[in-house]
Amino acid sequence: MNILLASGTAYLPHVVGGVEVNTHELALELNRRGVRTSVLSRLPLRRVDGALRAVSNFIHGTDVCVDRQLGYDVYLSRKPWGSLDGLPLPRLVVVQNGNMVEIGKAFACRGVPAIAYLHGLEFDIGRRRWTGSTGSLPFRAYIANSEFTAARLRDRFGVQACVIPPVFRAERYRVAGDRRCVTFINPVVEKGVEIALAIAEQCPEIPFRFVKGWPLGMRQAALLKGRIRRLANVELVERSGDMSPIYASTRVLLAPSQWAETWGRVVSEAQFSGIPVLASDRGALPETVGPGGAIIKYDAPAYTWATELRRMWSDDLYYQQLQQAALTHSRRPELDFGQQIDAFLAVATRIAA
Repeated sequence: MNILLASGTAYLPHVVGGVEVNTHELALELNRRGVRTSVLSRLPLRRVDGALRAVSNFIHGTDVCVDRQLGYDVYLSRKPWGSLDGLPLPRLVVVQNGNMVEIGKAFACRGVPAIAYLHGLEFDIGRRRWTGSTGSLPFRAYIANSEFTAARLRDRFGVQACVIPPVFRAERYRVAGDRRCVTFINPVVEKGVEIALAIAEQCPEIPFRFVKGWPLGMRQAALLKGRIRRLANVELVERSGDMSPIYASTRVLLAPSQWAETWGRVVSEAQFSGIPVLASDRGALPETVGPGGAIIKYDAPAYTWATELRRMWSDDLYYQQLQQAALTHSRRPELDFGQQIDAFLAVATRIAA
């Protein structure tokens, strides 16, 4: 079988997020199992290499170019829902993000069945919100990354999705270390940077580390650095392709997200090492954190967060209980890598047939 994992947004290495990492792990494993798998994503024109590729495509009269640096074919197009001249047609397309309906329709017109693998709430909110009825959608089946996402889809369109959480190679995240700080990953407004700064200000005795995630504009970056400089207990570090050293020195993961998270990949990454998580109640975070941490109402005042964090930080018995609960929660069957791939292939095989 030949599967294409498609998205209307940019892909690795230009953008690093939960969807991109999940797609990469899925493509590697499917190819390892003998299922020929490639990726289609948007060509990032704001980057020099992207602009050069676009010019090359124009000269050669094609809409698509291919990159093989990740170990499989990654097709790049300015409009992954356009004519797609130069793209070998797959047996099945799995659409995951960005202009999903347009991409599904583009392949349906070419006789390629489409599955929607929902990692976000594009179908329900935002400028790309899906319109019309279920019958007007181009998808033959639906996969959701969480029970939360599946419930939103069911409420919106009345269809049932197969729930397959994000895939992880757990051994890549299991680390031991000195557990010396509180880690907050991706310091942007949506992820709760304001509340994270307020918590750090109220807990000067606790060291914090903010890890960059999404690209920051020059003004955003300057403002963030300026505010962190005023807090002696906070350091700002660059994101790394290998997050093991970050988790090795993390005692508590802070995830005060202010938007409707549909999973929260860093939560699971941390829990594989028994790191408890202090998170907001937004979206799927209560489902993802489970008993392996504490949940705070997303708009609770900073002192409420600080009180719970101090308990997690200094109460050794409480911390050990949360630590064991995080490990146990990370080992639940829903996150078994092999079972997840089997479930994905069951859906794909049924639709491809």
